[in-house]
Amino acid sequence: MATLNENIPSFKAMVRKSFFTKNESDKEFYGVYVFGLQSCAGTIATFHVMTDSGMLRSRVPLSEIYTHEPTNDIPFNYKQLWDCFSENVAVTEYGFLAYHRAQIVLRDGSKVWGTYMFTIDWYNNPYSDEPSDYKCGHVFAGDDGYLLCMPNNRIFWRDSNWVTKKLPDNLKQFRVDTELPSVENQSDKWITEDTDSFYYDIQKRGDSL
Repeated sequence: MATLNENIPSFKAMVRKSFFTKNESDKEFYGVYVFGLQSCAGTIATFHVMTDSGMLRSRVPLSEIYTHEPTNDIPFNYKQLWDCFSENVAVTEYGFLAYHRAQIVLRDGSKVWGTYMFTIDWYNNPYSDEPSDYKCGHVFAGDDGYLLCMPNNRIFWRDSNWVTKKLPDNLKQFRVDTELPSVENQSDKWITEDTDSFYYDIQKRGDSL
């Protein structure tokens, strides 16, 4: 069953009034709590928010949400590199990555800094199920106030205790995955004994059990 909507770690943010009114002259910001994700294939990630006046709005694009008034805003299609791959989606807040800082490479090659928030991961679609095309989206609070959703290969992480070495200059040497190995795809070579034994034996096919 498709998920479509997922809970996220809720956070305070801001959305321009003009997004709600469709009047570009409305420059002020509304305070919001962002509490849920909606993933529709072929679109930017969108969110469920509640304003500080009690209005609940869904499908607010990632590009319209800010943690503070932007100091140097960027185009909406710089904030998320790839559209959502599917309605089948999971959200994880990785404890290991919590509050980690990273430098993020944008579509035009420029770099910005941000702080990790949570990760969006898609499944059961032709892209995510193909190892060479698989991508998740890490959501960051950019230093300039906007949100970002970027795959692994656009993020350069920092950790004062662990990340102490410099990446090689030749990043082109690193290749995408081409397979997701299965330990059970050799059923023609191995077989379990046909008993109700808890400690069953496994033998090569052709051998007597």
